[in-house]
Amino acid sequence: MNKKQSKNILYNVIKIAVSAVLIVILYFSIDFDHVLSEIMSMSLPFLVIFLIITMIGMVIEVVKWKVLLPDYSYGLLIKAFLYSQFFILALPGALFGEAAKIAVFGRNTDSYDRSFSTVVIDKMTGLTGLMIFGIIGLSFTRENLPPAFIGIVIFFLVFAIIVISSMRIPVIRGGFLKLIEFLRVKIKTKKFDKFYDNAAGVVSTWNEYLIKPVFLVKSLGYGLLFNAVMLGQYVYVCQNFGIPASWVDLAWMIPLVGVVQSLPISLAGIGVRDVSMVAMFAYIGVNAEQAMILALCLLIVIIFRAICGAAAIVWDVVRK
Repeated sequence: MNKKQSKNILYNVIKIAVSAVLIVILYFSIDFDHVLSEIMSMSLPFLVIFLIITMIGMVIEVVKWKVLLPDYSYGLLIKAFLYSQFFILALPGALFGEAAKIAVFGRNTDSYDRSFSTVVIDKMTGLTGLMIFGIIGLSFTRENLPPAFIGIVIFFLVFAIIVISSMRIPVIRGGFLKLIEFLRVKIKTKKFDKFYDNAAGVVSTWNEYLIKPVFLVKSLGYGLLFNAVMLGQYVYVCQNFGIPASWVDLAWMIPLVGVVQSLPISLAGIGVRDVSMVAMFAYIGVNAEQAMILALCLLIVIIFRAICGAAAIVWDVVRK
């Protein structure tokens, strides 16, 4: 085992440990038996509708990626997407899932650079849509939130829009490319060569889409549609379990939870997502047990997606 492999194993062990510690803390802090009994008591019709909404969200995500890659088949994109859903749960961190998506697409098209670029752009438009939903929720909420908190959300939204549109300006685009080449010259290592190539590819691909901004507008539109479907799913869960959270509250809290759980510090966001939800829902008067019910429902979504991904992998192996 080389040094790099040892570091990766240690990093993954640390993330698993973070998830385990946070879950243990929550277990001894709340009535976990009550939470599990509530989850186990969900009716079959509720579960079926819940999973159908999850599948609708998955379809929208694939269509959203298709907008950026119109020349490739849905079959290939679905395959890459499902692979990524399995590895998001199987390996610690969402980045592994995105890496799997890039690898599967690149392996079948011999276009790794295009795959990497579109995945990055897809995530940027998705993040922008998430922040827009956060702004909508903050605009209608009756909670007396700190001005600094609202300012931070607005800042990230404006920052994302500026970053997305700035690549169309020749001076800024040229500046990014010159910076990449400067780093390539100053830090001459094989380890970073691929990073420089990918970064330059993202800048070039981004400019291509900005020349015809309809691609980015459609991608952002599907991102908003996906967030609307997910918001509806959360509202559905809250109504079923009697959780006193309105769509307005969920509209600004869920995006923040989504950003927190995507941080590469835990196993598939487990633990980090739960603690952040308990803390945020406490702010609007929802107790920890009710917040955990919603958190576990989100975990069911992740597990269901991973099962779909595992089925796609098995089918691929059997077929070949």
